[in-house]
Amino acid sequence: MPVVSVVIASLVGPPFIDDCLASVEQQAKSLGAEVIVVACGDAEYTARIGRKFPWVKVVHRSQRETVPELRLHGVEAASGDIIAVIEEHCLAAPDWLQCAVEGFAAGEFGVVGGPVVDHAYTRLRDWVVYFIEYNNYLPPWRKGEPHDLGSANIAYSRALLLKYREFLTGGYWEAALHPKLWTDGVKFGPLPEMRVHHRGPFNYGYYLQQRFWFSRAFSGARQMPIAKKLAYFVASPLVPFLLLGRMAGRVFNLGCHPGKFVQSLPLLIPALYVYAAGEFMGYLAGPGDALSKVE
Repeated sequence: MPVVSVVIASLVGPPFIDDCLASVEQQAKSLGAEVIVVACGDAEYTARIGRKFPWVKVVHRSQRETVPELRLHGVEAASGDIIAVIEEHCLAAPDWLQCAVEGFAAGEFGVVGGPVVDHAYTRLRDWVVYFIEYNNYLPPWRKGEPHDLGSANIAYSRALLLKYREFLTGGYWEAALHPKLWTDGVKFGPLPEMRVHHRGPFNYGYYLQQRFWFSRAFSGARQMPIAKKLAYFVASPLVPFLLLGRMAGRVFNLGCHPGKFVQSLPLLIPALYVYAAGEFMGYLAGPGDALSKVE
């Protein structure tokens, strides 16, 4: 039985999934880890992954499913005690998997994760995606300090995921699963050395659509009292300003590419308004089928 299983949900396809798999291949083989890709699409797409990466276990899902649902299929197909999750948009650092395994060695944590690092983008639109999507996980992290952990770069005890299986399909795990784990006293371990690189490129219009659907899905799935949801709904118009201030604070406090942040503001601000519109709809009308449209 492998100590660790890597689970990757794939909706977008090449070149992202190819590059992601290439980044984990050597380290997975060194550790005897299994790598599972849950591929959503036609049978030829699944077959292609199997031909190009014969060391990968491919799970085919012919019907359109959400990323959390695809990841759940990967968890159920896995045999490792640890489930390491990486987005297909990301590239693993050479020691990523080793860091994840070592994070569980002391038996203290049920979940470990690390920062999301840029990929030296050459286009401002890719910096926009990076700052908006991953500003909670910007480097550098200081050892011993608390940090949010995100599903682009995270590892769980498989037993823990199966115990909380009912929370794995209703929304992104940060919105549905993590609050439940915190409430139940599960310890999260931030690991500064466990890094992944988010890569581009993305079309700006495509990203704005994705940002709207993601925000609606996320806010619609948040577990909170009705009165609190109503307060968030009323405050939605303030979201772009709050997010921009919070984002700027993190960027400048960490010294994480402040120059690129300033340069990207003309594209960043419209994207934040789309972000707020998605949250507004999520609090008003629930997630609807937004999560099924997120790639």
